[in-house]
Amino acid sequence: MKIRILVVEDEFYTRQGICSELAKEPDFEVLPPADHGEAALARAAADRPDVLLLDIRMPGIDGLEVLRRLRAEGHPVKVIALTNEKRLIKAVEIEGGDGYVPKEKYALLATVVRCVVQSGSPVFVNPEMGDAYRVCRERVAAAELSALELDVWRLIGFKNEEIGRRLHKSPGHIRNLVAELYFKLGIVDDGKVNQRMQALEMARLYGILTAEEPI
Repeated sequence: MKIRILVVEDEFYTRQGICSELAKEPDFEVLPPADHGEAALARAAADRPDVLLLDIRMPGIDGLEVLRRLRAEGHPVKVIALTNEKRLIKAVEIEGGDGYVPKEKYALLATVVRCVVQSGSPVFVNPEMGDAYRVCRERVAAAELSALELDVWRLIGFKNEEIGRRLHKSPGHIRNLVAELYFKLGIVDDGKVNQRMQALEMARLYGILTAEEPI
């Protein structure tokens, strides 16, 4: 089933550019876009998209107000904010947003959409994090992780015993899987940050982290 996406952006060329990029992805269905907040609310109610790519700065009802109203109504749509204003990241997070991508980072949009939908974890990409995110994505693609290794990585914020309990595997089996995960992702003990914390930060950056407890 395709991921249905509604783009909300008041600037015509930016709107067309985003839609064109996303339309290249075979697993996406890009709905006719909206160009203001009122239209976004109406279309979200009528079309029930899976993901709303929402410009924050718009005339009339701005993106933050659209987000507030959607959450007040209990709308399940995943909302990813589009803005170049870093100071708004925390506001988007507080209001219940599922992600943030700078407008100029078109190349990250498809990956962030998939991460948010598939993992259920928020993905907030700072402009400075663009290169780190790209490197992370390339390393994950090259690793060719198995389904079980991905499950372990999602839960890497928990102790091995808890991961084993959740996945119905022995702690020893989990230790072996974690070691293999480190190897495949190229995570080494650099003497500054231990491997577990590196894997945790990579999982958080990639958007796959399910939850975490103090390790």
